[in-house]
Amino acid sequence: MTAQTQQLSNGVTMVDVLLSLLLLVLFVVVVGKLSGRTLGIKLGRFRGVIVGTIGWAIGVVATVATIGKKTVDGGRTITIHTFADFIYVGAVVLFFGALAAMPVAIALDLVFRKPPGRRKSRKRAWLHPIRTVRRALAPYGRVREVIGHARRANLLRPRYATRAALESADTSLRLRTVIEDSGGMLVKLGQIASTRTDILPDALTAQLGGLRADVRAVAAEDIRHVLEDELGEPVEAAFASFEWTPLAAASIGQTHRAVLKDGTRVVVKVQRPGIGDIVARDASVLRLISRQLERRVAAAREIGIRALAEELIAGLEEELDYELEASAGMGLRERRASDVGVSVPLVHTSLSTSRVLVMEEVVGRSIDEPGALDDAPVPRAELGRRVLSSFLGQVLQDGVFHADPHPGNLLIDTTGTIWMLDFGSVGRLDGRAREGLRGIAVGVAADEPGMLARSARDLAGGDTLVDLRSLEADITVQLGALDAAGGIDPRLIGGVLQVMQKHGLRPPSSITLLARALFTLEGTIRLLAPELNLNDAAQELALGEHREAFGTPRELLQKEALRQLPTLRTLPEHAEALANQLRAGRLVTRSERYAGGDREIVDEWIDRAVVAGVGGFGVIGSSLLLAAAASTSDDKIQTTLWILGFSGLLCGTVLLMRSAARSLRRHFARIE
Repeated sequence: MTAQTQQLSNGVTMVDVLLSLLLLVLFVVVVGKLSGRTLGIKLGRFRGVIVGTIGWAIGVVATVATIGKKTVDGGRTITIHTFADFIYVGAVVLFFGALAAMPVAIALDLVFRKPPGRRKSRKRAWLHPIRTVRRALAPYGRVREVIGHARRANLLRPRYATRAALESADTSLRLRTVIEDSGGMLVKLGQIASTRTDILPDALTAQLGGLRADVRAVAAEDIRHVLEDELGEPVEAAFASFEWTPLAAASIGQTHRAVLKDGTRVVVKVQRPGIGDIVARDASVLRLISRQLERRVAAAREIGIRALAEELIAGLEEELDYELEASAGMGLRERRASDVGVSVPLVHTSLSTSRVLVMEEVVGRSIDEPGALDDAPVPRAELGRRVLSSFLGQVLQDGVFHADPHPGNLLIDTTGTIWMLDFGSVGRLDGRAREGLRGIAVGVAADEPGMLARSARDLAGGDTLVDLRSLEADITVQLGALDAAGGIDPRLIGGVLQVMQKHGLRPPSSITLLARALFTLEGTIRLLAPELNLNDAAQELALGEHREAFGTPRELLQKEALRQLPTLRTLPEHAEALANQLRAGRLVTRSERYAGGDREIVDEWIDRAVVAGVGGFGVIGSSLLLAAAASTSDDKIQTTLWILGFSGLLCGTVLLMRSAARSLRRHFARIE
């Protein structure tokens, strides 16, 4: 092959093409891989390739425009004859391409960044491009649908954007209508929100509590597909018989009766096909709407609509994992085995998965079914005491409790035994929450609002900026409305949470969940035994059956004193040491202005300022070097200045871009 045949059109040779392709691959790999790490952002492989390709294209255009020689037709071209020419051109392309790639990387990171709390998909999106596009566009179509329902309900008027309007029965009814018309998981989220009586107005929670989802049963073939996918075998191999007509259908799953190979009758809870995608879609809609409402509506900001939305979504996503529900049910069955008249169904773990839950069948009736309680052989007052005692044991002894004890989750059999069902929502009290509850109990027992106020402050993380006197005054009002002589008062926790919210204190989510469960339990106990005084019964049980876990008021005070005993014993010794140093003139007081978390914050500020300052001065200094290189006539000095100037300009720009990337990420994280 001659040299003429090796030359392509427009004077480009095969060597030029190969070198250009080599330069492209090297640039995409190097810049695409390092730009994200250099800027402190996560790009991934696909976005890294996009960044590298765009940077290379801009780098080539900028290189041709700056160092290319003019052609006869007025254009510019670059000819590479030697390896040194290749290195030179590659360095220039790398310089301009890296400068261009950094803002592209920042823009892609901001556009495609995932909101906090969103789960990563287990499947690679690029394997299913059509499905991925549909999933990405589904929330926007859903938002348009919800807005259409809100417009028909005339809810988009400014007069509905106030706190007073939110507390009105008319607005609450319109909101319920919009949610029912929208359907899907928004109904389920509305049902969960109906328990947030500590945040939402009573009129709204009353309307949300009446939401009923129009749920159709899933076809038998679809249920078979889910079962066989999860169990890894035909349904006939796992069960002796299976009733394909559902026992009940709900928004997340539906239940069927079945018989195991050993003859055990069970109830099988099967998750609806595609429910994960529906939850993700409606969760995105709720996040988007709550974000816009908190920006534009003062009433939404007052109740913290975004935080409430995230809490509701987290609870709903937890309900999607049946393995968590099985674990919670088995744990509660173990711990509360000694409870009288209250039981939990056995879970067959060998057949249960994240989408299938197999439990023993309970032959009973829901306690809200007409006549179910009257036909029971146990008096209704005793049934209420049993349920209340079991719940107090879960809270005081176990630290793990059923967070949704509404009547639909309680069955009663012919012997009068109450069966607790549905452990998709379970509360867990950590050490801080239990210590806070104990402190509140001590404050109530001693009738000491100051101790109760400090316990409430400690419950929220020990915020020392809160006005303790004002907090104590408001809690005194709450104590005055109660007649509590110790134990646990369900109304008290709700009252303390309201006072904490008024003073800007944020309690642990477990305490908020406990307050919700107590409000729900109060309604359930009222259904079981209308004549039972919940406050008196709770105090009696706390001082009786659960005395070991809780204690009398005197014992509570003794425990608190014992806890403080080590500090009290060393107090005289410390006082004497301070007095001796003061008499000898050796007492020195020194305070560290920035320590602990403050020190870390200040260090971070200084680091950011140093990075931005070094980058800025680097760019300015490099620009001066480049200007000096352009004005000198000495080739060696000029080459040295060119190298130093361009290298410094690249490094300074990287530092500035990194600072900009981190600042933009923090800004958008705050407004989302």
